[in-house]
Amino acid sequence: MENNRRNSTIEVENNRFRFDVDVYVFKEEEHMTAYCPSLDLATTGTDFQDAVKNFYECLQLHVECCMEMGTFEEDLKEHGWKVGEKRVVPPSFRTQLRKPQLAALMQSNTNYERISAPVRIAAHV
Repeated sequence: MENNRRNSTIEVENNRFRFDVDVYVFKEEEHMTAYCPSLDLATTGTDFQDAVKNFYECLQLHVECCMEMGTFEEDLKEHGWKVGEKRVVPPSFRTQLRKPQLAALMQSNTNYERISAPVRIAAHV
């Protein structure tokens, strides 16, 4: 079992959110899937790079939409993030394993690559 006990936080620097999220990239039928359990976002692509590129676009749109609606903090909390005054901590790997998609991937024989995706998004939309 993986250990995801990094001390990840979201920081605001130069009016930009800075944080990392784990993304699992794996082959699913005829395409590649990029899945981020800590935000419950997934995209597909024709190959590894395409799936990751599509994930970044999806993430950008997701965060921008949440910011425009004023629901970014609420969305993080709904996905198990701990939100404090000075830092935001993603859910533990054990918590993320409660999501059926990640649990199924970990229990399968599917080869995957876990990448830590750096995220830098404008703090003010």
